[in-house]
Amino acid sequence: MKSLESYLIRGSKLVVYLMVGMPGSGKSTWIKENLPKLTVVSRDKIRAKLGFTESEDEKAVLTSGQEKQVTDEEYFMMAKLCKKRQSFVIDDTNTGKYRKDLIEYLRNYGATVVGVNMETPLEICIERRKGQIPEAAMRGIYRKMIPLRKQDVDDLVNVKGY
Repeated sequence: MKSLESYLIRGSKLVVYLMVGMPGSGKSTWIKENLPKLTVVSRDKIRAKLGFTESEDEKAVLTSGQEKQVTDEEYFMMAKLCKKRQSFVIDDTNTGKYRKDLIEYLRNYGATVVGVNMETPLEICIERRKGQIPEAAMRGIYRKMIPLRKQDVDDLVNVKGY
């Protein structure tokens, strides 16, 4: 694996960091500590921006129509950054449901996709999200989690015990 800095000093090379991990796994904290200068595209932030939640920290179940609006805005933001050749981070759970299409979309812009798997134990994630996300929902998300594999992306970082 190359160092994160080696990607960032390549000039105009477009690098997209794709975070994968449970809610409460430390994705946002890891980004702040390791990629603080990059723009972050986050469905939670978009939900708040569109007025579907009070803040990016609020967790809510939206209608399929509302989630489509969030997805449309997310892709609009990514396209804008890709066209400017501006590297960025996608800070979402990214269970695998639409991940393959997302990676293909980014590669169509010539992006180097670096996957970041957050390997935080489920019980720690549940504790961190206590009062925000019901335990049964967290266990449901966990059952759907499929970590990125090396062949899925251009490079892969596995973060343990965050």
